[in-house]
Amino acid sequence: MPVPTRLVAGVAGVVDELEKAGARLVERFGNRGLGALSERASSLLFRRSGRISAGGGSRFLQAADGWVAVTLARPTDRDLLPAWLGIDPGAACVVSEADPWSDVARRIADRRRGDLVESAVLLGLACAGVDELSPQPAVWRRRLGEAPRAVIRRLRVVNLASLWAGPLAAHVLTRLGADVVCVESTGRPDGARQTAQWFDTMHAGQRSVALDFRDDRDVAKLSALLAAADVVIEGSRPRALEQLGISAQRLVRRGPRVWISITGFGRQPGYAMRVAFGDDAAAAGGLLGWIDEWPVFIADAVADPVAGLFAAHAIVEAAASGGRWLIDIALAGVASALAQRDGDPVVPALAHATPGRGVAPGSAPFVLGAHTSEVLDDWIGHRGVDRDLNI
Repeated sequence: MPVPTRLVAGVAGVVDELEKAGARLVERFGNRGLGALSERASSLLFRRSGRISAGGGSRFLQAADGWVAVTLARPTDRDLLPAWLGIDPGAACVVSEADPWSDVARRIADRRRGDLVESAVLLGLACAGVDELSPQPAVWRRRLGEAPRAVIRRLRVVNLASLWAGPLAAHVLTRLGADVVCVESTGRPDGARQTAQWFDTMHAGQRSVALDFRDDRDVAKLSALLAAADVVIEGSRPRALEQLGISAQRLVRRGPRVWISITGFGRQPGYAMRVAFGDDAAAAGGLLGWIDEWPVFIADAVADPVAGLFAAHAIVEAAASGGRWLIDIALAGVASALAQRDGDPVVPALAHATPGRGVAPGSAPFVLGAHTSEVLDDWIGHRGVDRDLNI
């Protein structure tokens, strides 16, 4: 399936800049670094994407006035379908458990795209209208203060993000010599752990910290780690951290020099609470293909790895320029910036790439919380936490 030249050129350009910094991504992923877009599909033996995403969790469905991309990736998503589809939850047969997609396709066929997206947003479902976003920059930057210039090597990085985009950015920084710590909730570890080989490779060379985000003392430790970091990568909707008493803007003014926020649609009001995954976000931005008037997915959740590479590049640039930065990267926004426009050429399909020489199937298991005490001692010291929860 042909893909936009804008996508290939954009990714290759970012990879070239990261190569100059010493990331060795061509060695790691192959194919001028473009192998990063398809490595997960290759390692997990996903099928080639089309009308159904490579991972199988997303599909294009036709509404009354156009196409929508819907993702049912989480077990709880199916529980929300009756409310989204307007079905009486007390009905004998709400939605088929064996094949919910047929019921969903049938029930949305006479509904407007805008109504479907609006109700999905309210419920926390991932649904996007195809090419619903106007073209926009891939990265939004806001300078919040002053800090000296720095290189990534030996900077302290906390990665709070899960799945793909944030971890890929952290992986690149690890390759650039940063001290990267992956922080997970003991109650809700990264779902990508279910794919151990790929997950372990992505986190090679990092340290794992596990904290209970429901415990005040552990939240204090998290706040202290973030304040001690030079770079924070997170992929939560803003309210999630605010509920823990953690403010990106407040911390950046006195702690981390770079805070990268990776979300589905950005931090702006009206978009901040919108759920998105890599496939439906790509569709919203218009980063997709067409075959016989049907939209088709390009690669595997393509907005995720592209956003991860752009995030890594933005961090390197921000550190090198000096200052304190809050950087907003939306999956759908990155997709919009790289989508094919009228008159753009296309290039041959991205293969389900053979992983680069840097991929080591035998990566050591990344054990949850294995380095918690070590990192707390290195970065903040236990005594400071025990003395005062308001670190």
